Amino acid sequence: MAWRHFSMSAAGRGIFLLAGILSTLLGGISHALPTESDVLSALVSEGVQPSWTQVADTAGRLEASVRVVCENPTAETLGQARAAWRDAYLAWRRAAPFLFGPADKLERRIGRWAVNGVVLDAAVDAPDLAYLLKQTDQRGYAAAEYLLFTPADAAAVTAAGRGAHLRDVTEEITRLTARAKLDWEERFAHEFTSAGDGNPFLLPADALSRVVSELLNIIERMLRDRIGMPSGFFERTAVKPESLEAWRSGNAKEGFQATLDGIRQAVTGGGDASLANLVATKDGLVEARNPALANDITNQINRIEKTIAGLGGDDLRLEAELPKKLSQMKRLYKQLQKLQDQLVEASLVLELDVHGGNAQALPGGSE
Repeated sequence: MAWRHFSMSAAGRGIFLLAGILSTLLGGISHALPTESDVLSALVSEGVQPSWTQVADTAGRLEASVRVVCENPTAETLGQARAAWRDAYLAWRRAAPFLFGPADKLERRIGRWAVNGVVLDAAVDAPDLAYLLKQTDQRGYAAAEYLLFTPADAAAVTAAGRGAHLRDVTEEITRLTARAKLDWEERFAHEFTSAGDGNPFLLPADALSRVVSELLNIIERMLRDRIGMPSGFFERTAVKPESLEAWRSGNAKEGFQATLDGIRQAVTGGGDASLANLVATKDGLVEARNPALANDITNQINRIEKTIAGLGGDDLRLEAELPKKLSQMKRLYKQLQKLQDQLVEASLVLELDVHGGNAQALPGGSE
């Protein structure tokens, strides 16, 4: 009798366990609790790797199209090269949250804005000034844009030293982005996802700190360089549309959206294993989970996207319309500033160090 009682209890426990498994499979997946390591793996597989693949691929197509227009300067080949530049630039902007590790110095090498056109025009035509073309503010995506979009036609784009410098800077963009992609794949991805083994990250939180630190720096640069300065928010009456990033190609608005796409991927990409879901579910030693903050961050990204869309349609030339768009730019500034504050709060919930260690020093904040 005792044996029969034990057997029935075991069967009951088995049924209960099976029911629990079915419940998890059918309805509990969306409530999974990610670990920090889960989030790191998702960031690499769904963020870093596709982003850097796109950056390297579009850079290669830009270099190839520049080579074609230099060999056969026509309106058609110039149009193709300009389209390739746009694709490469927007891929670069979407990858902004992942400019660390092997890509740590690429922003300074090929992402500097804005190019000094007076110096560049002089240097490409004067051999004794060629040394100036080695400076970072005459290279990278900004220099390629200037060389492709300011001349009137393909013959002017490819003339003498201009074509040579265009080939040089696009080759460098291809080489450096391909190297960053390869370094991520062959070395840093493993180091990043295995954070906690002490090489180079003592804890998974140290790797996550790099991500959040980069997000904060991206937003700070947008506030200061890409919105505040062109819109004159730091000087009462000054409006400087020529300071807008990618204004010569008419891609300033698209650049905002691409950067936001990258931020969204870094924060909410990965489903259950997203950074936002970690904020919503992780209890630390000091701080508690904060699902309301995670939801607020997601909603704030959506608000920013609507504001960017409200700047204008596909035919928008923001540099020309900027004086009429100051209220929208002010709204965008404030919304990004709020997102920055929310991400700082998220770093506290996750008990991250976004100022020390491998994180870059953050500027002192926005107006």
